[in-house]
Amino acid sequence: MAVLADGEAAPGRVERKREARASVILDEAMAILAAEGLEALTLGRLAKALGYVPAALYRYFDSKDALLAALQRRAVTAIHRGLGDAERANEAVAAGASPRVASLAKLLGAARFYLALPRTDPEAAFLVALLMGDPRPLISDEESRRTAPLLLALLGDVEAMFRGAAGSGALSKGDSIVRTLAFWAALSGALSLEKARRIAPALPSTEEIGGAAVKALLVGWGAPSSALEQAARLIAKNKNNSGKARS
Repeated sequence: MAVLADGEAAPGRVERKREARASVILDEAMAILAAEGLEALTLGRLAKALGYVPAALYRYFDSKDALLAALQRRAVTAIHRGLGDAERANEAVAAGASPRVASLAKLLGAARFYLALPRTDPEAAFLVALLMGDPRPLISDEESRRTAPLLLALLGDVEAMFRGAAGSGALSKGDSIVRTLAFWAALSGALSLEKARRIAPALPSTEEIGGAAVKALLVGWGAPSSALEQAARLIAKNKNNSGKARS
């Protein structure tokens, strides 16, 4: 097996072929899920759509639970990579700003990226809303434990933004984990209101609602209004901030 420059073993041809087939299976599963809903997605239905016998599909995913967990992990990975791209773009835009303004710009940029997901990466947005927003335990504890490191890494990057903001004096001292989860809950809640806008299109957009919620949280955590407004103006100039999350 080939070895990469950093010492990590490169996947062999058989492994790459398996990964490619698994990706095709996940693509088809996502298509069924988006078009027909969670109950319609069964391994039998999926095997038929792909022209596989069920036994062939089981070599990749031995249960619906494993299939849903793989879709979830793919979505979390895509969001994490996209968030990293957005953060780097925001750092470039705020390069000349004060540390307080720059740290708030990172948080506002992260919020903007997440709120744009239904437009920039609808698959990831749909999966997060379905699998994390549904109160039912759709995925087993065992599969959830496999997803946990990916989710914690994503949240850890946002937590680091909060620690940086507190360290710069842009926010008061506080529990960065609690702030991260409150931040995420506010954004996810705003995205869930899109259904309300379908009923009453005159309601404010999810971007407006989410943006207002995030600013209120930041002010409550000590962000000076002037620094927050400067950060918001910087992010508004960054057209690449809400780029597509990459899978």
